[in-house]
Amino acid sequence: MPDKIFLDTNILVYLANEDSPFYLRSAEKFKEVAGKSELWISRQVLREYAVVMTRPGIVEKPLSSEEVTSDIEKWESIFQIADETEEVTGILVELIKAHDIKGKKIHDANIVAAMMANSIQTLFTLNVDDFKKFKKIQLIAI
Repeated sequence: MPDKIFLDTNILVYLANEDSPFYLRSAEKFKEVAGKSELWISRQVLREYAVVMTRPGIVEKPLSSEEVTSDIEKWESIFQIADETEEVTGILVELIKAHDIKGKKIHDANIVAAMMANSIQTLFTLNVDDFKKFKKIQLIAI
């Protein structure tokens, strides 16, 4: 098992949403990695989580502002946080250039940049296809 694993936003969403069809698979895989590896997220993941979990039509039971802020505080206490630093931005710019990344895919590239800046080589995600172009990271899928 890798020393450090970065959790994509979708993993937090599925862990918090028992009505999701991906809940059980996410929870089982999370149990496999929790305690064996240092688990990381970024501020971007927290923002994306808040957006998804409070949007009607996206999740089965959208959270209130109180509920989502409580979750954010919980995630901050559980996981290591990769802050968005000047180094992350520099890596992001290089990834955009190297892979001709545009539009919403820049969010994915920023996750990889945060990982690289914090020496994290493994990403736990449902969206494996979104990250295959980044050869410097390994993927754990649910």
